[in-house]
Amino acid sequence: MARIWLNLGAKVLEEALAERLKALGHEVVPDPQKAQLALVFLTHLEGPPPLPATLALLASPHLAEGALRLGYRGYLYPHQGLEVLEKALPAVARGEVWAERRLLAAFWNPTPSRLTPREELVAHLAAEGLSNREIAQRLGLSEKTVKAHLSSVFAKLGVRRRVELVLRLKS
Repeated sequence: MARIWLNLGAKVLEEALAERLKALGHEVVPDPQKAQLALVFLTHLEGPPPLPATLALLASPHLAEGALRLGYRGYLYPHQGLEVLEKALPAVARGEVWAERRLLAAFWNPTPSRLTPREELVAHLAAEGLSNREIAQRLGLSEKTVKAHLSSVFAKLGVRRRVELVLRLKS
């Protein structure tokens, strides 16, 4: 089965879950670097997951989309119980994503947000490889304004980097 690192914020919960996982044939390891999978409890989003294959136990459904965007391989809610966890862990270990279908559909095929004409122009210039300074000079804007437009474009299109912007604009 899998080597799993637990970070649930409650020692007694981790110990109980570790016993259950061991009974299912998994090995619970104390170091995330030695694990194939991680199960962590999230109360808020603060950065990327500790491992490439990390399953999040979410304190709130509002964290689901953000967790996927940060690179978590899936998520569960505490009320779902051990049966769902027992299905999710092997799926994530196989490289699958464990999430609600409706969220995955929205995540992978987001409804395109309308860009303003200025945002569209700034986005295309950025996709051509121009720096913020070059875009500002070409359009007669301040670099701060260009940065604001790009932030809005990234948010509306659901991208984090210029490379993703180029790919999104070509699709």
